[in-house]
Amino acid sequence: MHTGAIDILMYHSIAEGTGPTCMAPAIFREHMAALAESGYHTITLATCAAWMRGEVALAERPVVLTFDDGFDDFARVAFPELQARGWTATVFLPTGKVGGTDDWDAHPPGAPARALMSWQTVTELARLGIDFGAHGVTHTALTTLPSAAAQEEIVRGKRMIEDYAGCHVTSFAPPYGQTNPAVRAAICQHYQVAVGTALARAQRTSDVYNLPRIEMWYFRNLRRWRAYLEGGARGYVVLRQTLRTVRTLATVGSKAVTPWR
Repeated sequence: MHTGAIDILMYHSIAEGTGPTCMAPAIFREHMAALAESGYHTITLATCAAWMRGEVALAERPVVLTFDDGFDDFARVAFPELQARGWTATVFLPTGKVGGTDDWDAHPPGAPARALMSWQTVTELARLGIDFGAHGVTHTALTTLPSAAAQEEIVRGKRMIEDYAGCHVTSFAPPYGQTNPAVRAAICQHYQVAVGTALARAQRTSDVYNLPRIEMWYFRNLRRWRAYLEGGARGYVVLRQTLRTVRTLATVGSKAVTPWR
């Protein structure tokens, strides 16, 4: 019976690239192989939230796999790895961008826009056991919007997934991890669970509407990843937490937006 913390892993695009939202397919496959070899099993965010509320018991070594933005390479590269193991994941969709590209941010020179899944693909993956959550409609930081517009992003994202894919949506990921009390209150009205971008393991006492995640960009070193799974490399996570805090404090007052999607 599981009683400790749960790792909620955060991925974006499973593709070659230099940015923090790209994970090379070969490394991703090694991540999944290491999880399987270490005896982990996947659960959805909804199940994680139910465990935190004391509604369900879990077997040892649960892990939640999350993928932000709904990149098409999830279907082509990540899903086959999960399906082969009977695993699931929670994928967060910016619903107004489905079938398009990640055009919400400027891309580095020479880097093309990346394709997102179509509604047909989303519907098929939902039928095959993938959990979908909302990620707003336009991938706009909700804290920059008037309250009515932020509410529309929160509510309409859920409605679109349920209408197009025919699945029940229980989870939300605010774009860029940015929230405030008003945004969180709106999320609470429509979802059972939400994730942020704070770097930590999810404890049973964590805020179920702002769950921390493990940014997998930091674990491209496979030796470090395997050590982490066996209880090591915790000091490395603390170091990364500290560096991120310092970076945040250094940019207070600037218009910079955190790159974590």
